[in-house]
Amino acid sequence: MLGSLALEIAISLAFLYLLLALMCSVLNEWMAGILKMRATNLWDGVRNLLYDSEGTGLARQLYDHALVKNLGRSGKLPSYIPSRTFALAIFDLVAPANDPAATRTLQDIRDSVGKISNEPVKKALVALIDDAGTDIKKARENVERWYDDAMDRVSGWYKKKTQFFILLWALAVTLSVNADTILIANTLAYDATMRASLVAMAEATAKEPLPQDAKGTTERVQEMSSEIKKLGLPIGWSDKPDDPKRLPNGPGEWALKIIGLLLTTGAVSLGAPFWFDVLNKLVNVRSVGKQPERSQQEKSPASK
Repeated sequence: MLGSLALEIAISLAFLYLLLALMCSVLNEWMAGILKMRATNLWDGVRNLLYDSEGTGLARQLYDHALVKNLGRSGKLPSYIPSRTFALAIFDLVAPANDPAATRTLQDIRDSVGKISNEPVKKALVALIDDAGTDIKKARENVERWYDDAMDRVSGWYKKKTQFFILLWALAVTLSVNADTILIANTLAYDATMRASLVAMAEATAKEPLPQDAKGTTERVQEMSSEIKKLGLPIGWSDKPDDPKRLPNGPGEWALKIIGLLLTTGAVSLGAPFWFDVLNKLVNVRSVGKQPERSQQEKSPASK
């Protein structure tokens, strides 16, 4: 019984953390769009890859290329460049065809690459071309992988940059809705109806994959929030003296409140994918732990 209670509380908290983390994701995407963080991060990554720290050389030429320029809206920097587009544009920049009607060999491209003044890029491209032998397609694919590997590192930079903002959003959302882990856990421990409702909602949510865009995430947040509001979960602030959501009285209550809010903040900052994965694992554990129901034939007196 105690194990089942603890598991149901854990599922309920994971569900709540998932909702708050999704809220933070929406807010972070909104901020990233305003600050153009993805586009700026990509620009920094391309400049680093092409050894163009000032952004006035090969990186600038790449962004001005017809294949890349139209990827950004209204002349703005693009937030994504496909690897194939990058490879085609680079080859066209460093080894332009003098006669578009003539068929170029890989050796022609290598000879043109050997004349560029950007030494680090020249060495990289020559190595990638030499690895392809005489296969132009393989040479392009090598450049695509070179770019993809660099973008993996750029994605890592972006995650590190946004992690700080995610933590701030987690703190802001937790404080704004008064999501106190200690208060919520205590309430769930004594309210079987609320706990059962949250577990049912969590199980339904675990069956649906996380949305991959801001619109879908916003819709999921609205759906989950509207369901939670119906349960009377102790979330939000109150000015009533007998309401558990009121401001604390005395050092002891303040200490518990701060700990509860910090626990929520730390949990939410781990992100929606983390809590979605945890939620699925907890739901699976609960499903495995359920006692199998007897069949109708076993229950029927006529079968005896």
